[in-house]
Amino acid sequence: MNGLPAEITAVMGNTSHDNAEVEDLSIAIARYDNGALAQITSSVVHHGEEQQLVFQGKRARVSAPWKVAASKARPNGFPEKDEELEADIQRFYDALPELEYEGHTGQIADVLNAVERGTPVLVDGIQGRRTLELITAIYQSASTGRPVRLPLGPDSPFYTREGMLKHATHFYEKTNSVEGFADNTITWGGDSRERRTGQ
Repeated sequence: MNGLPAEITAVMGNTSHDNAEVEDLSIAIARYDNGALAQITSSVVHHGEEQQLVFQGKRARVSAPWKVAASKARPNGFPEKDEELEADIQRFYDALPELEYEGHTGQIADVLNAVERGTPVLVDGIQGRRTLELITAIYQSASTGRPVRLPLGPDSPFYTREGMLKHATHFYEKTNSVEGFADNTITWGGDSRERRTGQ
């Protein structure tokens, strides 16, 4: 939402899955040219599987799922709640129109609307490539132990699929699969919805 960062510093590990070739936890810090920072945590070991976007500003934070908190500095430097600013932000949020669709349904609706109306999609192929570039930079930084400058160029050892497979950290050899497991229930998304394998 803030464009590609200028630099990524990341770490990753496999903390709980000794049958997985890849990480189960990664944490990245994105640094932007304007000094802004972003933290990206990807985990399959956090209990509850919360998924959220949090935006911390100078005077307030908002997040999706929706939450607002605002504070101001007391004379001694410690924060105190800014109820007036929270109420202003909440009123602004409440005045926004309801979304007809959310999540994947909203993305599909946006593509269909763009086709029908001849308008651009909200997220195009260029944005998709930037997302993959950000993920690749996270893997490169976590695997090499060094910060990575963006955009990635052909000199990056992770620039190609072959380079990624060759250089990315490999944790364990897979020794079994889900075939034959008595319980084939797969939960996802942190919301108790379940999918059955084979459906």
